[in-house]
Amino acid sequence: MGSQTMLIDVHAHALSDDVVRRMVKTPGFGWPLEVTGPNRYRYAGGNPLDPLIYDVGARLDVMKRRGVTLQLLSPPPSVIANGDKVVSLDEARIFNESTAWLVAHGDGRLAGFAVPALGEPAKAADELRRAVELHGFVGVVLSTAAGPLPLDHPAFEPLFTTIEALDLLVFMHPTSSALSIAQTDYTLRTLVGWPTETTIAVTRLIFSGVLERHPRLKIVLSHGGGTLANLAGRLDLGWSAPIYEANPACRANITRAPSTFLKDLYYDTVVADPAMLDFLVKAYGTDHVLLGTDFPYEIGDADGALAMPALDRLSEADRAKVTSGNVLRLLGRHAPAIA
Repeated sequence: MGSQTMLIDVHAHALSDDVVRRMVKTPGFGWPLEVTGPNRYRYAGGNPLDPLIYDVGARLDVMKRRGVTLQLLSPPPSVIANGDKVVSLDEARIFNESTAWLVAHGDGRLAGFAVPALGEPAKAADELRRAVELHGFVGVVLSTAAGPLPLDHPAFEPLFTTIEALDLLVFMHPTSSALSIAQTDYTLRTLVGWPTETTIAVTRLIFSGVLERHPRLKIVLSHGGGTLANLAGRLDLGWSAPIYEANPACRANITRAPSTFLKDLYYDTVVADPAMLDFLVKAYGTDHVLLGTDFPYEIGDADGALAMPALDRLSEADRAKVTSGNVLRLLGRHAPAIA
């Protein structure tokens, strides 16, 4: 990435090869995959699966070549939640074992986010605690919805309480809670739908009072928080509009304007436009922006080339915050030893 400072990537996806082979053999688990050759796969009837998803040796080679010191791993989002399908407790354990295996074979360059059992909310909190204690995960990954349930549903209140108690970093990544027919063409599900899902999920967490009830949550939003930065003023209008237009529910659960909660959140650099990243840094400050790449996906910034022009305009101290300092500060006692 052409950097002289430490690079820690907060947004990277991976699965163990064992789990990929399990998907091939187990209909309904994860992705529908087909074998195309030795250690090579494709989505059923479709595009090839990038080997960098599951080939840990190749991943480490790329990281070394690009100067990335550490990646924080989560499974690809669509295996966590996709429409009405949401990860069960048994599936969460499989994916957590997958991430733990990758970390153990990562030469000190990989750390993991736990997948909670969002499909079984009553068990999610206890299972998260078990996974963190068993595998030493540094944080937790949350999809933007759990099938028909939004994250602000009361069923998830114990999960947020546990995340706070464990002092875990939260990485939030969108998935498709409802895929409309308009999103089925032109990759709109990923290009437009997913950033919108983040915006909707966080707005609900604000207006429902979840973020006010849990002020110690440390949430990093993928893809620069979707469209939240652009809509901050509009969200405030829902809270402060004249009585004829305001929805009373927008004031019922919070005591301050929605935009102030956005300043408490954190944003990765995967916005695909240096000018947009400049805007994000100006809006929320270098203390609230973290390096992410969406590795190894093409619709991302896998080599950091789209973010680096904006980061290179920062002072050395601010650049170091974004590329490594902020995430180490937020990880706190969970921060892994740097190889």
